[in-house]
Amino acid sequence: MTDLFANFGPEARALWGHHDVKLRHRLHERPLFGDEQLGRVLDAIEPHQMAINTMGRGGHDVRTWSYCQRGDLSGKQLIDAVRQGRIWINVTSVHNVVPEFGALLDEMFAEIGAQVPEMKVIRKSMGLLISSPNAQVFYHADVPGQSLWQIRGEKRIYIYPNGEPFLKPKDLENIIRGRTEEEVPYQPWFDAHARIYDLKPGDMLHWPLNGPHRVQNADCLNISLTTEHWTPAIRRHFGVQYGNGLLRQHGYTPRSASTDGLAAYAKCGLAVAWRLAGQQKRQSFKRVMRYKLDSREPGFLVPLDRQPEPMLQAAE
Repeated sequence: MTDLFANFGPEARALWGHHDVKLRHRLHERPLFGDEQLGRVLDAIEPHQMAINTMGRGGHDVRTWSYCQRGDLSGKQLIDAVRQGRIWINVTSVHNVVPEFGALLDEMFAEIGAQVPEMKVIRKSMGLLISSPNAQVFYHADVPGQSLWQIRGEKRIYIYPNGEPFLKPKDLENIIRGRTEEEVPYQPWFDAHARIYDLKPGDMLHWPLNGPHRVQNADCLNISLTTEHWTPAIRRHFGVQYGNGLLRQHGYTPRSASTDGLAAYAKCGLAVAWRLAGQQKRQSFKRVMRYKLDSREPGFLVPLDRQPEPMLQAAE
């Protein structure tokens, strides 16, 4: 038994990286996640490290997923806005700003590595999620290896197969290349093929690479951590998918996504050259702000004074 996990046994070790793994952890017992402590964390975060979003109240309408400016709210006021509004805050790379979270990230992967020694992590990161009662995150897929750690509140997460028709190669390539953020086309009938998990404080869920998923909060404030990791295999997968996307952009339909052989190395080299040439930044999506947070307003959201624009706008 480890200090962090309650039930990381042989079954979880065999499934890790290949299938969903739901475990129990003890992070929610630690004094890092109260409102006062989290308010101080938010006060230390630079704007570029914090994505603040709002979304529609019903259905799966990705057009309602909108970016918000923080305004002049303090960290404590931000948490109050989340508790009373319909807001999802994602603090990226919190481990680089708050030493306690950096130490926690090292501890988490030390214990995972002890259980899954064949997983050679070459890069890792942590995000902090603070989200409103009944908030949701629409259907999307992430690029690196992912785990979700529930600290406070409850949520339901739907995990879908990471292949067609749930995740088409072109859509994954666009996510990896940054041409779209993380969104993937969704059909309601996909839900019949989802694995559904209800997460409570002390639950952790890990799922296969690039597995599409969506999240629905229960009627309570939610605090969660996300961890991301890269291995040599995940990095090769990234390079091949990136290279395939470039080939597709230039009129050639890739026939393979294999990470082995000379073709895979050529695709990875193409991806590196493209990024070094500055083309990644030129073609990446840009966030467009639609709202500003204001503690004087009901729901804390004030539309910005300009004509409506697309949520994500690709650079020409």
